[in-house]
Amino acid sequence: MNFNLSQMPQRNVRPRTDGITMIMDKGLSIAEVHNFISVAEPHIDIVKLGFGTSYVTPNLRAKIEAYQSYGIPVYFGGTLFEAFLIRNQFEDYINVCKEFGVSYVEVSDGSIEIPHAEKCGYIEKLTKYGTVLSEVGSKDAAHIIPPYKWIELMRAELEAGSTY
Repeated sequence: MNFNLSQMPQRNVRPRTDGITMIMDKGLSIAEVHNFISVAEPHIDIVKLGFGTSYVTPNLRAKIEAYQSYGIPVYFGGTLFEAFLIRNQFEDYINVCKEFGVSYVEVSDGSIEIPHAEKCGYIEKLTKYGTVLSEVGSKDAAHIIPPYKWIELMRAELEAGSTY
């Protein structure tokens, strides 16, 4: 830090197991990635390429490698997982992750409906390929989940193998 402030907790250094900071890349260029990392690198644990932007990102491999060169894992957002899933291309999704050296994966059902037991099955399968992050909830504002149900869903996803 640039100066001393009293009563500030000490920040763990990477790799952290708690206090994880995920940033969402919504379409940065490779130059912007390097600029952003030059100021934020010590604080970033993982990067999510959000909203399926990885599908249209030019030089995707170079962008992923730019983050990884700083020791920051990258993953494709859950929307991309859902796009593959709805097209019955789950194995293709796994292959894309392997091809791009992405070892973190997000499993979500925010845009499509997946029976929860089936979602947990995908989480379990994906644990063989990397670290799984699962997202609970829907992008549909009318889909209201009571708090006790959120807890049940999160527990089941953690039990299926989701790390976060």
